[in-house]
Amino acid sequence: MTAKLVVSEHEAAIPERYEQRPCSPCRSAHFQNLIQTKKRIIGPLLFVTLGFFTVMTLLAGYAKEFMTIKLVGPLNVGFSLILLAYFICWAGALLYVRAANGPFDAKTKLVIEHDEKRKEP
Repeated sequence: MTAKLVVSEHEAAIPERYEQRPCSPCRSAHFQNLIQTKKRIIGPLLFVTLGFFTVMTLLAGYAKEFMTIKLVGPLNVGFSLILLAYFICWAGALLYVRAANGPFDAKTKLVIEHDEKRKEP
């Protein structure tokens, strides 16, 4: 099982079986709509989560006095941010599962149906 490789100045070395065909389901409007929906939902979740962890790491490294401020009893800012990190992760996971069971599944079903109709003789 060898793949034919085409190498030139303008083409990347891609196995022939991986090249997109003109009638590929990836080129359908339904698939493009699915990808746009995923970007619109996953992008902000990823941005908020990574942003929070970056800020928390920077605070832990460069603002040690701020992180040791006592809030309630022995609970300081650092521990409260760690606790908040758990809530952010759980909230992000729940939002993603809700989106995956809702719009992602519905749009994926449309892509599959469109591809099956295209394949029928």
